Amino acid sequence: MAASQEELSHTAISLDGARTVRTADQSHSLLLEAFRTASSITVDCSQITEADLSLVQLLLSARKSAAAGGKRLTLSHAAEGALGSVLARGGFLTPDSPDGQRAFWLMSEASDENRS
Repeated sequence: MAASQEELSHTAISLDGARTVRTADQSHSLLLEAFRTASSITVDCSQITEADLSLVQLLLSARKSAAAGGKRLTLSHAAEGALGSVLARGGFLTPDSPDGQRAFWLMSEASDENRS
């Protein structure tokens, strides 16, 4: 039985525990599978206990690839905890962060898009 368009349009994935260079392959695989089945992907990072810049790079790359493929990648919650800490230390949350990155991490993209 074929999946309906609604079922293919959106999926949510949850990343939890340690999301570092050691688990990057697993995180990458979860994102790839989501992209195969959906045009809109929401990523829940609220249960991540450890993160490094490899996770930031992976999410930014996935977001860029989604946009290039006519898809959308969003976070389910504003970045906080381990991910928020990595972003702050890496300078990703400054007001002058490029390409709307700060808005992506802090879940303010919708309001930023409405201002255009």
